[in-house]
Amino acid sequence: MFSFLWRESRRIIFWTLITGICSGLCSAALIAIINKALSKQSDHELLLLQFIILCVATLLTEMLCFYLTNRLSEATIYKLRIQICQLILKCPYPNLQKLGQAKLLANLTADISTISHAFMLLPDICINTAIVLGCMVYLAWLSWQIALVLSGVILFCIVSYRLLAKLPEKTMQAAREEYDILNQAFRNLTEGIKELKLHSNRKDAFMNQSLVASAENNRRLALSSATTYMLANKYTFLVYYLTIGLILFALPKYNANQEVVSGYILVLLYMVGHLAALTNALPAYVGARIALEKVNKLGDFLQKQIASNKIKESNVLESFHSLTLHNITHSYHREKENNNFTLGPISLEFKPGELIFLIGGNGSGKTTLAMLLIGLYQPEQGEIKLNGITITEVNREAYLQNFSVVFSDFYLFDELFGFDSDKITNKVIDYIERLHLHHKITLTNGKFSTINLSQGQRKRLALLIAYLEDRPFYVFDEWAADQDPEFKEIFYTELLPELVAKGKTVLAITHDDRYFYLADCCIKLEEGQIKAIELPHTNRQNKPFTETKEAF
Repeated sequence: MFSFLWRESRRIIFWTLITGICSGLCSAALIAIINKALSKQSDHELLLLQFIILCVATLLTEMLCFYLTNRLSEATIYKLRIQICQLILKCPYPNLQKLGQAKLLANLTADISTISHAFMLLPDICINTAIVLGCMVYLAWLSWQIALVLSGVILFCIVSYRLLAKLPEKTMQAAREEYDILNQAFRNLTEGIKELKLHSNRKDAFMNQSLVASAENNRRLALSSATTYMLANKYTFLVYYLTIGLILFALPKYNANQEVVSGYILVLLYMVGHLAALTNALPAYVGARIALEKVNKLGDFLQKQIASNKIKESNVLESFHSLTLHNITHSYHREKENNNFTLGPISLEFKPGELIFLIGGNGSGKTTLAMLLIGLYQPEQGEIKLNGITITEVNREAYLQNFSVVFSDFYLFDELFGFDSDKITNKVIDYIERLHLHHKITLTNGKFSTINLSQGQRKRLALLIAYLEDRPFYVFDEWAADQDPEFKEIFYTELLPELVAKGKTVLAITHDDRYFYLADCCIKLEEGQIKAIELPHTNRQNKPFTETKEAF
C-alpha cells in the first residue's frame, strides 16, 4: 500500500515522513527532559524552556504530518474512484453484466472505504514509529548494553507478531469474498421486497438460506481473524511486559544506576501506547491491502476489456441514410432454462422515417436483437453498417450516440445531465404538459422535483428525456406495457407517428397487436429467428421496410 502511495506522490510522502520523524523525535526528547526533571539534578529553568519548545515543535510537526497525509490520502481516494468509474463507463456493456452490480458496488463503496480508513492511519503509524525509534535512541544513550538486549526482545516481538498475524490473512480474504455474496443478498432484499412480502415461504427461505447464511459466514470469518489478531497482540505485549518486569526487579540487584532504571521504566511504559497503536493498525493495513488488490483486479479486468478500443470522438452523425445488419449472430446462456440461446443469423435494413414493430413471444430474442442493433452488444458473427460504414471498436462509441432508447428496465436520473438547462426549460415544460405529468413534477435548474412516480409515469418521463436527446433512431422496449389505455392510444397513434414524420426511425418492441396496422412492418421473432415480416402499412411516402436476402 505504501508503494501505491509512493507512486501517487513521492514529494508529499517524503515530507510526510520528515514531519512524522521530527514529531516522533520531539516526543521522545520530551520523555528525556521529563526523566531529567524527575532526577532533580539539572537546571529546571532550562529544562522548562526546552520542554515548551519541544511541546510546540511536536504539536506543529504532528499537525503538518496529519495535514499532508490526509491531503494525499483524500486525493488518492478521489483519483482511484474517478479512474474506476471512468473505466466502467468505457468498458463494453456485456462485460459489466458478467461482473454484476453487487461486485461493482462493493469495489466502489466497501473497498474504497477500507482503503480510505487505512490511509487515515498513516500519520499515526509514521509518528508512532518515529516515537519508538526516538525512545530507543534515548535508551541507548542511557545504557547501550541494556538497549541492545531490549532491541533483541522488541525484534523478537515484532517477528512473532508478524508471523502470528499472517494466519488470519486468508480468513480476511475469504471474508471479503463473502461480502460480495452478502452484498448481492442485500440487493435482492431491497429490490425484491414486494415479492418477498407476498410469499411467506420464499421470504423465510431467502432469509435463512441466503441472507442469514451469508451474514453468518461473514460474521464467523471476521470474528476468527479479529480473535487471531487479538491473541497475537496480547502474546506480544506479554513478552514486552515481562521485559519491563525484568528491568524493574532484576537490574537493581546488579547495582544498576537508579536514573538509568527509572529512565528505562518511564520510557518503556510510555512506548506501550505507541507500540499498541502500531500493532492495532496492522489488521486495517491488511484489510486495505486486500481491498486494494480487489480494486486493482477490477481495474486490470476493465483495462483488458477496453484495451482494443480506439475510440474516436463520439459525435452524432449528421445524416442517417441507412443501417444494415448483415448475418449477425449472438449467443448467451439462459439461466432459467439452463441452456444456450443463439440469435440469428439475422439480416435487416433500416431507413429514416420508418416505424417498425418487433414482435414475438417472451424469450424469442427481441431485446437481444435491440441490444445488438444499438451497439451495447457486439455480434459474434456478421457485421453492422451505418451509412455503409462497418461498425468496429474504433467507431462504436460514435455509433452509440445515434440512438435514444427507453429500456424495459430503464434507469431514471433525477437530473438532466448533458443538457443546457437554460435552453431546454421551455421545451421540457411543453413535454411535461403533453405527457400529462404537469400535476406531478416540475423542473428547477435542470433537476426534476421528484422521480417518485408510478411506473407508467416514470416511463413517460424517460420518454421526455429521449425526446430531448433528438437522436436519429428511437428504440422502445415494451414502453406501453405500463400505460393506461388512454395514454397507450396517444403513444401509438400520436407520439410515434410524430417521430416518424420528423424523419426518425422508430423500433418498438410490443405485444399490442391492436396497433400493428400503424407500422411500416412487423418483424416476428421465434427462438432467435425471423419467422415472418408483415407489411400492414404501406401508404407512407418512404420506401417500405426491407429484410435483406441473406436473412432467408
